Amino acid sequence: MAFQVTEVQKALKGADYPMNGDQLAELAQKNGADDALVQDLRGLREVDGPNAVMAELKGELGGSTPGGDAKDEKQYKDVESPAFQVNEVQKYLKGVDYPADGAQLAQAATQNGAPDDLVDTLKGLRQVDGPNTVMKEIKDHLGGPA
Repeated sequence: MAFQVTEVQKALKGADYPMNGDQLAELAQKNGADDALVQDLRGLREVDGPNAVMAELKGELGGSTPGGDAKDEKQYKDVESPAFQVNEVQKYLKGVDYPADGAQLAQAATQNGAPDDLVDTLKGLRQVDGPNTVMKEIKDHLGGPA
């Protein structure tokens, strides 16, 4: 079964890494995760953080949005553009005082050591009211290598 990254992150809220598959599955179950996700997590080796979880589940990611209807899913073209992990973007935006526009986001990312392609992507954003809006705005650039 395929899972959305946000679904996995929600299921693993409060994780204290390193954790093995049984520990991850138990936490996910406590957080109300779908039985299929709990089962897939149970089979993982010990991981040291969320990036490692995503790497282990990479063949299982990309499912339909919970509550969504498969026939209504948007289809995106596979384009050659920069791609980033959600937690990577969040790390580079640490300390941003929202609302913020693209220039402010790019400046914060630069100060936090972000790569140029992320800084350039952020520069083009309109004013956003928080991290979730940033992720929505750059959704076509999410899902890069762990």
